[in-house]
Order: sequence, then C-alpha cells, then structure tokens
Amino acid sequence: MLQRTDLVSLISRHVQLKRSGSNFMGLCPFHNEKTPSFSVSADKQLYYCFGCGKGGNAFRFAMDYDGYTFPEAVEYLAGLAGLALPESTGKPEERERRQRALGVLQQAADLFAAALRDHPQAMDYVVRRGLPPAVIARYGVGYAPPGYGFLTRKLGNSGAMQRQLVDVGLISDAAHGGGDRFRDRIIFPIRDRRGQVVGFGGRVLGDGEPKYLNTAETALFHKSSLLYGYAEHRESIRKQRRLIVVEGYMDVLALASHGLPEGVAPLGTAITAQQIRAILRLCQAPLFCFDGDNAGRKAAWRALEQMLPLLSAEYAPQFLFLPEGEDPDSLLQREGKEGMLARIRSEPRSALESWLDGLKMAAGGGAEGRARMAKKAHDMLASMEDRYLAQVWQQEAERVTGIAISPHRGQNSVRDHGNRRAARRVPTERVGARFIKALLQEPERIVRLEPQDGTLFLDNAPLQSLYTRAFSARGHYQDEPAGIIRELAAAFPESVEISRWAMVPEQDPDGDGNDDATANDRIDEQEYQAILATLRMEQIQRRLHSEQLSLDESIALQRRLRQLSQQRKAHDD
Repeated sequence: MLQRTDLVSLISRHVQLKRSGSNFMGLCPFHNEKTPSFSVSADKQLYYCFGCGKGGNAFRFAMDYDGYTFPEAVEYLAGLAGLALPESTGKPEERERRQRALGVLQQAADLFAAALRDHPQAMDYVVRRGLPPAVIARYGVGYAPPGYGFLTRKLGNSGAMQRQLVDVGLISDAAHGGGDRFRDRIIFPIRDRRGQVVGFGGRVLGDGEPKYLNTAETALFHKSSLLYGYAEHRESIRKQRRLIVVEGYMDVLALASHGLPEGVAPLGTAITAQQIRAILRLCQAPLFCFDGDNAGRKAAWRALEQMLPLLSAEYAPQFLFLPEGEDPDSLLQREGKEGMLARIRSEPRSALESWLDGLKMAAGGGAEGRARMAKKAHDMLASMEDRYLAQVWQQEAERVTGIAISPHRGQNSVRDHGNRRAARRVPTERVGARFIKALLQEPERIVRLEPQDGTLFLDNAPLQSLYTRAFSARGHYQDEPAGIIRELAAAFPESVEISRWAMVPEQDPDGDGNDDATANDRIDEQEYQAILATLRMEQIQRRLHSEQLSLDESIALQRRLRQLSQQRKAHDD
C-alpha cells in the first residue's frame, strides 16, 4: 500500500508544497508558522516538521492530520490507492451484514431527509431555529413522522427487513412492541470518522421527554466514541486550526450556519476519554465551550477529569463559559459570528486555570477549603501521565493553596517511567544513535556496509531492532537505497526517530535556516567513518574477550583493531 501511495500527492491535498533541493517544503499543517519548516521527501516517502517535530509516513500523516485510527488510516489509503484490503476475518457473512446495515442506515437517512421536506411543521421548526437550506441539506437534517410503521412502509415489512431495522437500532424488537424508535422528532444523522451514517439523534418537536433520543447501542453505533460533526468538519478544523466542542447537535449546526464549521459535540451524554482522545488527535488546542450555568460548569469539570490522563505539554485545550442562560445557538442568534469570534479570542481560560477554578469552587473557603483543594489536586494529579506537565500544575496548585502537595509514591521525579511515548524515545548523543542517524540520513551507507557489520552491537534495544531490519533489507535495495527507509517506516510505524533523523534540513548558504543541532544535524562522512570504526572496534574487542580463538585468529583481530584505531584517529583529527 505504501508503494502505491505517493506521499507528496497525499500531503499536497492539504499543504502547498514547493520543491527545495531534493525535498519539498511547505507550511506545517500541525502548528502555526510563517516560515516553512515542513519537509516531505519523495524518495524516502517521509515527512518531518523541523518546528514541531511531527513526522512519519503516509499512515502517520492520515492519523495525525485526519484523526484516523491506524485501521482507519489503512482503509483510507487503500481506497485512495485502489487496493482491496485483505480480509481480516474468515467470515464473509459478517462483512456482508455490516454493509447491509450501513446501506439500511443510509436509506433511512434519505427517507428522514425527504420527510422533512414533506412536513411543513417540521420544516418550519428548523427554519425558526435558524438553519438555512444549505446546512439542512449538507448535514442531512430530517424528520421522523409521528406514529408507527414509517420505515417499514417505506423499506418493506418482510421479516428480514424488520430484523435489519432492529439490528441497526431503528425499531424495537417484537418483545418490546416492534415500534419505531423515532417518532415526531427532528433527526440528525450521526456519522463515523469515515463519513458513514451509523446512527441518529432525534429531538422532540414540542416539550415532550426525553428531549433528545439516540439510536440504541448497536454493532455500529457506540455513543461513547462518536462525535457529532467530526466527519463533516475534519477538513475545516485542520485548515482553521480551531475546534469548538459544544454540548448539543443544534449548537454544532448553529456554528456551521454562521460560517464556523468547526464544532463537534458528544451525543447527549458527558464527554468521554475516547471522545477527548479523538478531539486531541484532530486539534492540539481545542476550545471547550459550555453554558455558564451550574450544569455547564459541572460538564466542564467532568471533561477536565477525563482529559487529565491524556494531557501532555503539546496540547493546549481551553475553556469558554458563555453568559448564564446562553448557549452557542442562542448567542450566535443574538451576537452573530463576529460576536462569537470576539469571545473565542478574548475570554477562554486555559485548562490549568479552569482546573484551579473548579478546585476552588468545589473546596469552599477558609483553611479547611484550602486543605480540601490541595487533597483533591493531589488525587487528580496522580492521573496525569506527563510528569513534567503534572509538576507545573502541582506548583500552581501549591501557589494557590499555600500547601505543599506531596508527590505520589514513585512520582517524585519528572522522569515518566510509565509514559509509553517517553519509553520509545532514543538517547540522541550515544554512538549507536549517531550511527543510526547517519544511516538514515544517507541510506547509501547501509548498502555499503560489509557482511561482518551485521553483528555490530548498538547500545539501545529499539535501535538494534532498527539496525537489524535495515541491514537485512540492504540486499533488496542495492539500486534504490531510499527504499530501505520506506521499509523501516512501515515496519516501525510508532518510531518518531525514523522521520526525525532521516529528514535533514537542506543546507542554508546564509546560515539562518532551521537548525536543531541535537536532533537534525547532518552527520558528515568523516564523523560517520569515525563512528563506524568505533563500532567495529567494539565488535572485535567483544570477540577477543568472549570467544575461544586460535593464535592466528587473535593476531589477525589485533592487527585489524590497530588499523581501525588509526582510521578513527585520522577521522577524528
């Protein structure tokens, strides 16, 4: 699949790229910048930003830019490449059942949309709520007529169809009456990240209860992981670098109706960790917009509790509380787009400030309140995986309460032993890391390695795995060494070092270009030969100390050791 995917073309859909030497450069889509630092290599099929450190291959770009999970990224790229995916299960009937279910859901969405046009009272309601025809059409807003049997009259009343409608959560089973789940409600189709309709939300037209109703949980519809507006707004969110989390479907549509197609909303329940993870994957600085009343502040606090374990220093979520009695829909009706944007620019509070505000409100006043606040802060900080960020938050809580907050056992250092991302980081100053960096920068060096170099020992297990794979692949890429880098990126999709080390900034004759001396410096041939000589010497020394050698073998190795020592000295000089 990676061989059939042109990374330059894929990224050019979203970023304007210009050739710069052997690579392409553009403004990074992952952070704000004025000078291009985002580099794409057509040969290595890798991208890397020298500003924010994002990098990887086509799979990683689809995950980082579009917010796909890895399986979704595979499916997306397969579709672009015109490739049929290998079947992941030996049960084709399950795949057929899924496709039939998606087909029925889309048919139902079309029927609901047509019913809205055919029922003036429902259309009058959505128009009064400020939804223009273009928004109604784009988001597939529909209407479920009152009474029972709407879907079976339209789709058929066979036993197979009724079972299908039960399976997708649109009618109840016979034991519960077999009736339509949605009746006399405005319908909001809910899509997964691929843009497929997997369920619906329904709002009652009058004052009945429940006000909102969702599709029942099904094999396709899991309300704890879905977000309304995610699929529709992903591209706009990326372009504007702004994501607004609101509480309801109408809030999302109100934003879109006023030229702000950047809203997403949970499905009528408190936001979950899964949903926050998807939000942070799509936007590093989302804005959580809540009503300013008690319920809105409680919702914000629940979001913070879910968010803490996922936060790291690269994320900067903010919270905006609207005036009491207002929600985004009503505020937009009153103040319009410019009024909302003015609030977005001037009123948000950081996650840290919102956390401290929430602690104060929950703890109350006086000495006892400060003690309760410190204890609650202590308990919540334990859930944060980024210990550097947790230390900053702890210092702020201590400043506000005036109480020293003791670290949890095993957390008295900012070194995060539990953070899997940190565990994957590779020490950049060791010889082994410099060696791998040199090979990735110029893969021709891998092809030129000698057969005995296959047993070179590096000082880090992940690096050793990278090297072993690269060395074993060198025979297949004698005429195209860059193919080794592509193979490594596919074999180690979680490695950030491959793109970071392989993508070296173009030489800047003026000396004022991007320069990260510790991570992206170019390793010249003289330094590389000195590193290679060092590793070969260590290899020989291990043999001399651990193997039973004949006298002739020992003399030969000692002679080779002296030659390598002289070579290294010459290169060092």
